[in-house]
Amino acid sequence: MIIRQSTIQDLPEIVALLKLSIGETLTPKTEAYFSWKHEQNPFGRSKVLLWIENGKIVGLRAFMHWRWVSSSQQILAVRAVDTATDPAFQGKGIFKKLTLQAVEECKTDGIQLVFNSPNPISMQGYLKMGWSVAGRLPLYLGVGSLLPVFYSDSIVNSIYDEYAVTRILETFPPDWSIENTAAVLYTPLTTQFLKWRYCDCPVARYGAAAVPGKFGFIFRIKKMKRFMELRICEAWTEGSPDAEKLAKTAFKKLLAKLRPLMISSADTPLFLSGNKKIGTFFGPLKKGPVITIRPLAMENLNNFEQFNNWQPSLGSMELF
Repeated sequence: MIIRQSTIQDLPEIVALLKLSIGETLTPKTEAYFSWKHEQNPFGRSKVLLWIENGKIVGLRAFMHWRWVSSSQQILAVRAVDTATDPAFQGKGIFKKLTLQAVEECKTDGIQLVFNSPNPISMQGYLKMGWSVAGRLPLYLGVGSLLPVFYSDSIVNSIYDEYAVTRILETFPPDWSIENTAAVLYTPLTTQFLKWRYCDCPVARYGAAAVPGKFGFIFRIKKMKRFMELRICEAWTEGSPDAEKLAKTAFKKLLAKLRPLMISSADTPLFLSGNKKIGTFFGPLKKGPVITIRPLAMENLNNFEQFNNWQPSLGSMELF
């Protein structure tokens, strides 16, 4: 038995193991998707540990690098994501051993925190390995339209074409970023991050409206029974006196075109420093995914417990 970090050459066998272990499920298992997530991430190449038996990969555990920043600190974090075990080797503790070794290696590397959003089946396993429940991600919900339209692929695709995120982000300078002035922790926004997260993602489409130096928001359209939900993944303003007005005008224009049943968003300190929101919302409501956390090279998780001083965007917490 050998445990080692993955290499590019392992990709075909890794994808085959993922398909064998858990199937396609919510997202397709492809080399492009795995490479986007674990090799191209601007926060750094993932910690992907492999369990090798007789030259064959029979287990894997992946921790994806992330950042949380505020005006006073930067937290180096990892997100526990992909895991797989060959069915012929299940029941031998491979998942637990790989996970705990990844925890120790990340701690040695100076990573301060691991977080994830496990399903109810795996939750108990994480709690036994030292994770704790931070709580449900607080969400804000709003009425989209009093006369919502039925979900239609043609409507959704036409909106994505009109609000093409790739075209919008091409107008941003390569070194653009949001200055870290907020007191709460959030994912730092840069041109590099936004392009990776919302342009290059091979398994989902996004739309955007933005003017560099003024405002921006990135969204995803989700099917909600027969109707549509407009999910705000990111929203920000940049201090221009007319930023709020421009952002809200652009947002109302999108609502009039799409006519969703509901709008959802997480809180953000980046839209007028958190004092106002891009639309009319009710909340915060504990309706988001359950997030679990575990300390690595830091001891005090008070900022993260119950989201005391932590405001992840919906785009930061989407399932990968």
